[in-house]
Amino acid sequence: MKRRRIIIISSIVLLISLVPVKLMSLSKKIKLEDLTADLYKSDSKNGNNIKIGFYGTSCLTFSYKGSTYLNDPFFSNPSYFEILTGRYKVRSAVINPYLDKMDSISLVSITHGHYDHCLDFPYFMKKYTENAKIVSSNSALLSLDPLIRHQKNWKEYSIEKSKKNQWIYSSDRVFRVLAVKSNHQAHIGKIKLLTGNYTFPLVKTPGPVWQWKEGHTYSYVVDVMDKDVIVDRFLIVSGELPQESLDIINQLQKEKRVNIMFSPFWHKEKSGPAFLSSFNSIKPEKVIFHHWNNFFNNPNHYIESLRSSDIENEVANKRKEGYPVSIMLPFSEINI
Repeated sequence: MKRRRIIIISSIVLLISLVPVKLMSLSKKIKLEDLTADLYKSDSKNGNNIKIGFYGTSCLTFSYKGSTYLNDPFFSNPSYFEILTGRYKVRSAVINPYLDKMDSISLVSITHGHYDHCLDFPYFMKKYTENAKIVSSNSALLSLDPLIRHQKNWKEYSIEKSKKNQWIYSSDRVFRVLAVKSNHQAHIGKIKLLTGNYTFPLVKTPGPVWQWKEGHTYSYVVDVMDKDVIVDRFLIVSGELPQESLDIINQLQKEKRVNIMFSPFWHKEKSGPAFLSSFNSIKPEKVIFHHWNNFFNNPNHYIESLRSSDIENEVANKRKEGYPVSIMLPFSEINI
């Protein structure tokens, strides 16, 4: 009875927070020409030939020398009905043209357990991966255990159970990631939704949105390697980096500086200060904002931003202030 009451209350809260876009004006369509000046331009001057793909929200791929690293597998942008019922439809026609020409996925990281960061994990892994390492919080891995445990060639790495500041290498040693703690930002005011941890393996993967628990949130330092030499370094930020994590990253920069920092920008009044804190400490060469696009009830992937991000104006303003920021359109690729 208590469990049922919790589910009902959670559903009401989520319905309020996920009211259709037209009622809450959570998103707005953007003309492509209004974003042209904000887009990251491919730069292959250094000859590294690293291909980076962005598929909306925080879903990023890095491909190099026949291998691919994947972060936060999510691209389907399900409808409100799907989110609340757990009856999801994979938008395979949208992603297949990119995955069909993508190198085999050798390493996967998940920043936290919410649906908009790992819902499409099953599709990526079943269709495009035979041998991979999966790195995430213990809670997120437990929620995906029904998929992982049946795959003999997949290896999972729980960050909480690994050594502190441990690099996790892809099986081919083309990529390595190091997880650092992050703080997930509040959704409404100072309230965070969908918190909590799984402490036991699930019998089946989560369904309705309230079953996708956050667990712990992490950001990742990402190195592209060639014969154990660092070719390039990136940073994927999720939420807000505490001082402890900034110190770890800056210690690593004595070996190799961060080239591009991927920073979330879903809410200008929350993401803005978090970005400035990270940038002013780390001082990366460049910044690409992610998690700015509308992923609520947008299965056709129209070019829409979250209204709270005001992304087109914020990028322009940050550039005027001297920050080397840009964005990528969902389902686009760049060469580094």
